[in-house]
Amino acid sequence: MLDKNIPFKHIYMKIAAQDLLQVQVPALPKGYRFRFYQPGDEKHWAKLELAVAEFETDKAALERYQAEFLPGGERLEKLREQYHLPVIDLTKRQVFIEDAKGQVVATATAWFADKQGVFQPILHWVSVDPTRQGLGLGQAVVAKVLSLFPELNPGQDVMLHTQTWSYPAVVLYHKLGFYLCKNEGLRLDNDYHHGLLEVLATVIKEPILTEIKQVTK
Repeated sequence: MLDKNIPFKHIYMKIAAQDLLQVQVPALPKGYRFRFYQPGDEKHWAKLELAVAEFETDKAALERYQAEFLPGGERLEKLREQYHLPVIDLTKRQVFIEDAKGQVVATATAWFADKQGVFQPILHWVSVDPTRQGLGLGQAVVAKVLSLFPELNPGQDVMLHTQTWSYPAVVLYHKLGFYLCKNEGLRLDNDYHHGLLEVLATVIKEPILTEIKQVTK
């Protein structure tokens, strides 16, 4: 869940291509399994994003999914045209975790973005059902997606964008090999030099906070 009781700051993090090769995908708890995108998963994705308060309505979540992930979507088609990309196969990029009853409880996507005119692989839209947190599903779905990049985008570093409202995720990403970016960003909104560390210091405990500060580029 988002913690909107602290100041909002944009955060960019990166993991080096060689470090992606070291990521280990953990086993899931009994009764859970990974699977890739299937037609109709936009509804499951939207429901999950509503549960973590990323959107206020199901309609808004579905519209965002259409724009970013489905053929004809405005955001996707703009990137495809800009970088001359073929049709994007979500069945190789979008990962879900579902429980024994088939309910989707976590997701993340191996995606890409425009970084000021440069093609940039990104870890995108990581979400875990709040009622299933504490089971290691977040780390598992992120690790699973990171394991896809060496084949999808060999030799390329991977970035992500998050925010202080999702500060537990910053700790997770750090443990998996991501570092804070001081000056890089997918847009011109990196808050590293605008009070980011001061906000993180109020919610992330030592010694993790010092480790995150030290592994910064």
